[in-house]
Parts: sequence; structure tokens; C-alpha cells
Amino acid sequence: MEKVVNGTTYKESTPKSVVSWLETSRERQQRIRVFYGDTQTGKDWMEEHDTIGCVGRSMGQSKIPLLIKSSRSLGGGGILDHCIVRIDTKNSNGKITTVYRHPNYHHDKLTLEQENIGNTEYPFVVCSGTAKQAAFAKREQAQRYIGFMNGERWAK
Repeated sequence: MEKVVNGTTYKESTPKSVVSWLETSRERQQRIRVFYGDTQTGKDWMEEHDTIGCVGRSMGQSKIPLLIKSSRSLGGGGILDHCIVRIDTKNSNGKITTVYRHPNYHHDKLTLEQENIGNTEYPFVVCSGTAKQAAFAKREQAQRYIGFMNGERWAK
């Protein structure tokens, strides 16, 4: 099932507060960052690509929300509105504000490890539990990545 709000079509299961923030952001042409995850448990999927932009909407009979690069951009990927567990905005001073958070929002703890054996080109490894998530040439790059994935910064 679907619901239509201000001409935009959303999944019926999308919370009203998520719809409200997506519509507000679309009308303001405001950049947002969306965090996708399991809406039953609140666990963040730790998605790093295609999560920051302005909300637009598609053409056609059923206009779905899109995440576009900027308010002047054309086209973008469809927003998985029914899978959002957190939404952040950033003001003109660069302060990040979480405007929506699933009641049980959480994500895996990221740790930084240095490998002494094996891949010497990218020795700084970010792990999520026991799984390697990303590798970097410099410690600072890995630390910025962790900050980005934790939602503390908007750039890696």
C-alpha cells in the first residue's frame, strides 16, 4: 500500500515523522543525510553511498521521493523511505542535527586496527565486529571514515 502526501507517494509503512521531514526538506530544498536500516529493530545498515542530498521527486503518475545531489540537479535515486532509521540536517554553520531517529536506533561499533601483516598499502582497517569494513593508507583517513559512518561528519 501507498500513501500520497503533498503529491509525493510514500510507502504506507513509512512513519509520519519521516514523511514530514522528507516533505519539509523537499520544500526548503534543504540537504539531508538519510540512514537506512531495519525499521523493526532500528539497526543502521551502515550505508555510505547515496545518502546525502536534497529531496526531489520523480515524474509520472506516482511521484516517489528522490535523493538528488543538489537543488539544481536533475534526477537521482529513489529514497527507500520505508527503510529510514535516522535523518540528519546541517545548518549554515556546519552543525549537524538529527531531526529523526528510530526509537531503537543503533549501529555496530566501528574499531580501527592496524595490520602489520598482509596489505601494507592500506594498513589501517576499520572493522565492524569481526568483519573488515574498509581499509586506508593513513590513520586520519580511517578516523574520518569512522566519524562519517557514526554521523559525526558529512564527509569521509
